[in-house]
Amino acid sequence: MYGKDVLEEIGLDLEADKREEFNLGCLFTDPGQYCSREDPEFSLWRFSHTLRCDDFAEEVCRRAEEISRFYSLGVICHYFLDATVNHYIVARAGNGYKYRQLETMIDKVILKNRVEAVILDLDPTAEFSKSLPEALEDLYRAITEEYYGVKGCSIQKAINSMNEYFAGIYGRSKLGIILKRFSIKEGSPEEAFFKDTHTDPLNLEMKPWFHSIAGWESKKTFEELYSDAFDKAVHFMQSYLDGVGELSLPGVSLMTNLPLMEY
Repeated sequence: MYGKDVLEEIGLDLEADKREEFNLGCLFTDPGQYCSREDPEFSLWRFSHTLRCDDFAEEVCRRAEEISRFYSLGVICHYFLDATVNHYIVARAGNGYKYRQLETMIDKVILKNRVEAVILDLDPTAEFSKSLPEALEDLYRAITEEYYGVKGCSIQKAINSMNEYFAGIYGRSKLGIILKRFSIKEGSPEEAFFKDTHTDPLNLEMKPWFHSIAGWESKKTFEELYSDAFDKAVHFMQSYLDGVGELSLPGVSLMTNLPLMEY
């Protein structure tokens, strides 16, 4: 939805196949979250959001341009949204399973407010191709080893794991969803799909929250942070598409929005 907002603002109306490429780019390395912690794909997700974030994402965008420029645009959208909102989620929910729960709660509220949709009535996998172009698969494998020393990484495997996860939640009949609701494990990330795990996920009451590392206080709502991420992405992508300046993403951690440490 964020990527769609950005595309509309800069006046890009992508055809279906190009939109799927863009949406895959918007996922970036996030599918790695759905892999085992011992898998290289999980390591890639973690590293790409905490170490050399800008260098890695820029390299992916540059090399991916030769395969699909629309994929690169999606990566840029992902970068600005994560850099701007993730520290809010960490501040309110930490880095464990509650982080994923709050992410889902935010999605639930936004979907209900903007398109009057119930999250379990949707199919998120319908928005992007289930397979990644082989050239992008090879690109990720090479860059991941080059930047993080992680060998054998497969983004396609991560996408498959993500699709299997969603199939276990969305791929059910109405009765199946009801039964799943009663069998869901308390304290699991997917619990938020079936019950409200956080009150006021968008912080509309403007209660103070504190940066998990820097410690500063903020009362910003998620909507304010979303708007900030939107403005930054639109400005950056307009310059990028106009060929103004170099592809240079902000040098911040995608989890804390703090300047990256030397690596």
